[in-house]
Amino acid sequence: MGPEPEQDGGHSPILEGFPYGLVLVEGDGNVLFLNRRARQLLAFGNARVLDPAWRCCDLICGRLEPVVGRGCLTEQALEIEGPLPEVRMDIEQGRLQAAAWVTASRLDSRGGQLLFHLRPGRLGDRRRRTPPEWSDAILTADRSQLQIVTLGRFRVEGSEGPLNGDWLEQRPGELLKYLVSERRRVLPSDRIAEALWPEAGMEEGRNRLRHYVHALRERLEPNRGSRSPARVVVAHRGAYRFDTSATWVDADAFEREARAGLSSLDRGAKSLAAAHLAIALSLYQGDFLAEEPYAEWALDERERLRELAGRALEAKVTLAERAGDLEAAADYARRLLGLEPLDRDVQKLFISICLKRGRRSEAQRRYAVLRKRMLAEFGREPEFQLADLERP
Repeated sequence: MGPEPEQDGGHSPILEGFPYGLVLVEGDGNVLFLNRRARQLLAFGNARVLDPAWRCCDLICGRLEPVVGRGCLTEQALEIEGPLPEVRMDIEQGRLQAAAWVTASRLDSRGGQLLFHLRPGRLGDRRRRTPPEWSDAILTADRSQLQIVTLGRFRVEGSEGPLNGDWLEQRPGELLKYLVSERRRVLPSDRIAEALWPEAGMEEGRNRLRHYVHALRERLEPNRGSRSPARVVVAHRGAYRFDTSATWVDADAFEREARAGLSSLDRGAKSLAAAHLAIALSLYQGDFLAEEPYAEWALDERERLRELAGRALEAKVTLAERAGDLEAAADYARRLLGLEPLDRDVQKLFISICLKRGRRSEAQRRYAVLRKRMLAEFGREPEFQLADLERP
């Protein structure tokens, strides 16, 4: 029997109010937590009572659509790295008939806990999985919204499918990226024109902006009537703003989950922290607008989100070490090194984990590279010796 579910007292309001179903289970299939949306999708209404006998196969696996095959998703998730492809589930309770798309992924390398993600489906939909370019993240947006992926390769999808194309590398796409990077602000027209086309004069810049705003709106809202107000790029008294209420932006979802995970960890809610952080790091597929490495207007947001990703990875290292899962700790620390290859504290952390895993040769190689780099760039040795990390 699993431990007492955290939703009985220490559940996160963010997880509870999340618009998609989240189900936390142990590696043996025992259900630990269902948020409100999961209870609704699985036809339990808003009841908060969690039956300690529930298992993943009772609530989810036994309802999988036969066309995609049956079987325990927990067992399947334990056999692979990363999230499973989405599979369809039919839900029938009395007169209720519904469907959902389900995926599952491990929260640690030992398979101690798994997270199921459920999003509403349509009856009669026989697709086997979501498009590959959207399946990397456990979270997906409401398909009625415009979806924008900024972490890694920039992508845009509307309610009827991807909106990708050459236009993303042209002026309308550049304008969209700029507006997304400044999505929390109302931006005067002159400021936008100066940032994107500094060589143009004031009048020419304004003319260009009006032209490309029109072109961008046609791309993002192709079915909008000629007299209907724009929902995404909204005019505001000589200025424009990117309306995030009409869109799903992966960077915002990443930030919400990362901060919720860090907050949960501070409160000692380790299971909830692990769930939030797993979702956050599944969304962080690369730097913010990585295809615009020299755009000055993207630098601040890129560094802000990179720093948050580093904190999330450090937290996952901490959780894995506390759980005695040194393999997972090493994986997270290695990913952290990819973010901060020149950070001496991160190097020290990874070398320390290598030693704990009994990988002394790897630790020696890492230390030798760090020592050489420190001498070349700063003319001094690292602030710690390898022997310091070997002491109990």
